[in-house]
Amino acid sequence: MSTHALAGLGLFLTGAAFSQVLAFGIAAWREHQRRRQIDDTLGPPAPEPSND
Repeated sequence: MSTHALAGLGLFLTGAAFSQVLAFGIAAWREHQRRRQIDDTLGPPAPEPSND
């Protein structure tokens, strides 16, 4: 395998990994925004009852 092919494969894999990180980051941000909107609408969640 030539150096150019290895470099191309490396760039492809790096780009794929970056795309995954970006996709997961956007998904986490959207989930945070959704929870924030629910909290703004309904108020914060009720505290957990204690088992004392």
